[in-house]
Amino acid sequence: MVDLSKKRVIMIHGLASKPPEADVHELWSRCLIENIRISNKTLARALEQHPETLVHAYWADATPHHVPDSPGYVRKLRVQVDKVIEERRAARDGFHVGTGARVANFFKSRGLDLVNVFTQALTIKDDVMKRYLAEIRLYEQDQYIADEMRRRLELELMRAWDEGRDVAILSHSMGTFISYDVLWRFSHRAVEPWRSYRRKRVQMFATMGSPLGDSEVRDLLFASHHSDKDKRAFPTNIDRWHNYACLGDIVSHDHDFDGDYFDEMKRLKLLPNSPKHRAIDYTNLHNPFESVTHAGNKKSEKRNPHKSYGYLVQPRLGGWVTDFLLGRLK
Repeated sequence: MVDLSKKRVIMIHGLASKPPEADVHELWSRCLIENIRISNKTLARALEQHPETLVHAYWADATPHHVPDSPGYVRKLRVQVDKVIEERRAARDGFHVGTGARVANFFKSRGLDLVNVFTQALTIKDDVMKRYLAEIRLYEQDQYIADEMRRRLELELMRAWDEGRDVAILSHSMGTFISYDVLWRFSHRAVEPWRSYRRKRVQMFATMGSPLGDSEVRDLLFASHHSDKDKRAFPTNIDRWHNYACLGDIVSHDHDFDGDYFDEMKRLKLLPNSPKHRAIDYTNLHNPFESVTHAGNKKSEKRNPHKSYGYLVQPRLGGWVTDFLLGRLK
């Protein structure tokens, strides 16, 4: 019997152009549960029986221009998500490129040319970056909106901690630096409500498709006001931080989290040097998500390696979430 009564997985999405909250939560939960089911059917069934274990810190509606995706688009999105899950099931652990694997050969075995993977990613770059930069501009320039973006995660964290639960945060894209700022405030703010939770910790922080290595993003974080040689430059409440970057993802491309975060946090004893799995930077991952076809992109339907659904089925992520839920983290 799996006891999930003391566990909580908080998920937080990226770019704010999203389906309604219920649909986002359903699709994220389904990807994660089906990922876990491949190696642990009992745990997957337990998650379905205890849906309160997985919650979403949905912030899309904090932006004044937010219009949820239409039901028609969501139906097409479900088809693409089903394809991602099916590929994960078929490939099993072979879905992961793997440490030391020849990246080009991995993609060739799937009928994909490495050059085309990057080329196709670039075709969605302008659209992704246009929306991405618009949200960053709001986050930087309007603190009321930024507070609203952070508020749902803060409330979910306080609720989980008040219930005595261990917490894992699964964050994607812009949700990764919203999460980082929230964790920083709980680490360092000397006013309520953050001060009361100063000693609370997050057992696992997963960042997927994250721009946190980008200097412009780092400059707008609360931590930017402190030297990176100072503990106040980082959250102090993270037990494990795992970063995931897919090949061709233009948002997380070429970021080195060891150099940007992990090495200095270890030096400051905010993360342990051993075991090494407390801080992992998984790169060159395979994200098979294909863009949803609609009136504006019929001639340019391409693979989108930045999409959250391809990250949520990563075998390593599924393995770590399984260990967290079963109390096996070391």
